[in-house]
Amino acid sequence: MRPTVLIQPIALRKLTASVFEHHGVSKEDAKIVSDVLVEANLRGHDSHGVVRVPKWIEGIKAGAINPACQPSLITNFGAIGVLDGDRGLGPVVANRSIMLAMEKARSFGLGAISVCNSAHIGMLAWYAEKLANARFIGLVTTNTEPGVAPHGAVDKLLGTNPLALACPTRDRPIVLDMSTSVVARGKIVLAQRAKKSIPEGWAIDASGQATTDPTEALNGALLPVGGPKGSGLSVFVDILSGALSGSEVGKGVAGTMNMSNRSTKGDFFLAINPGVFVGDDKFTQKVEDLRTQIRAARPAKGFDKVMVPGDFEHEEKARRTKEIVIDEVLFREIDSLA
Repeated sequence: MRPTVLIQPIALRKLTASVFEHHGVSKEDAKIVSDVLVEANLRGHDSHGVVRVPKWIEGIKAGAINPACQPSLITNFGAIGVLDGDRGLGPVVANRSIMLAMEKARSFGLGAISVCNSAHIGMLAWYAEKLANARFIGLVTTNTEPGVAPHGAVDKLLGTNPLALACPTRDRPIVLDMSTSVVARGKIVLAQRAKKSIPEGWAIDASGQATTDPTEALNGALLPVGGPKGSGLSVFVDILSGALSGSEVGKGVAGTMNMSNRSTKGDFFLAINPGVFVGDDKFTQKVEDLRTQIRAARPAKGFDKVMVPGDFEHEEKARRTKEIVIDEVLFREIDSLA
């Protein structure tokens, strides 16, 4: 078993922010990046946590990522905007995007922002939940470089193409964050790093045969979640994120896995103001009714309780609030970059 380091979240945020500041990122922007990454670790999504730091620094060093980006609107039409990220760090550009989406949703009931020319944005739930905490329904999508075989295919043509949705309630939001592949590619990378096998059904090798070897999986292709359903959903995430922003789609997407390459993917952010539709109180009550019904459902065999989206992450964060477990080799690598 690989050695690990236990670190308090506040210390990990400070270390992560110092790495980006050391490489030319402003204090304010470094805090945003650090918050997004460490929050992923807190919620149990280590594949989107600080394991990403070395790759993002590689991108800065290679000139693919601009540490001092100045995002700008290239289209601004009512509820719609297209933002050029100026090759910036994804969380910095995405945070600017959700602020713009909220401004438009307050004015028009909806706010839709497409983003081009921006790097990997990390855990999508961070942005969707921030929209929900401001009393909007939030939708976030992004496309990634090919790693998934469309249903019925052997070749990897689609990205893991994740999406996140969040909805306000009377307390913490309901939050769904999922890849359209069976598993996020980052989990395959973590398994490879730890020299562990992966479960059957996650991926195929280059010849199209099922594999439990993470290296063979990365050389082959991940599988879409739910077969044709996940495959079809992935196609539309590609369209919303890439085509709608004028970015690349399918095989043309680069820079999300190998971040030394300039990113060619796109992002999409949608804020919906439920108060304009039916009034905030009535909407919230309906959401509370649904959540109560789901949690009150009888658990099936093998389950202790029934959860709504986001419950697992909330419980995991409560367990990790005092300390986060980090691979020691990774920790030393991040520390050396500060």
